[in-house]
Amino acid sequence: MKKIYLPIILLASILLCTCSQSDDIVDIFMNRTWKLSLIREGNKNIDPKGIYSLQFFDGAFTATTPKGATISGKWQADGSNRLFRCTQVSVSNGDISNDSIAKKMKNIFEKSESYNGDINYLQIKQQNNVYMQFHNR
Repeated sequence: MKKIYLPIILLASILLCTCSQSDDIVDIFMNRTWKLSLIREGNKNIDPKGIYSLQFFDGAFTATTPKGATISGKWQADGSNRLFRCTQVSVSNGDISNDSIAKKMKNIFEKSESYNGDINYLQIKQQNNVYMQFHNR
């Protein structure tokens, strides 16, 4: 009997220990500063020039552009199905009309539908292969 149950218990222990943090909303989104690494539109990658950073707080987010403008709003995420939504997205502390990356970021926040990632990288996605990707460094 031990020969049958021991491998099953060992396998179950390994699987539980290797569970991903991908659905732990607090670990993924909060207590870190994310840096924008690319924006993807269809089959085109757009690399940001300058540092665009993003921080999540309890129910709110703030993204900062290289020229100091701030994109902020409210966010919600569901770790069970990776749904992600932003509301009340607005710009303050500057103008983004001449910053194509910031305008794309604002648009993706406004139309966000899902997320993908873990504590090292984060993608905030729209439909049709449009997303922005951040890294945690």
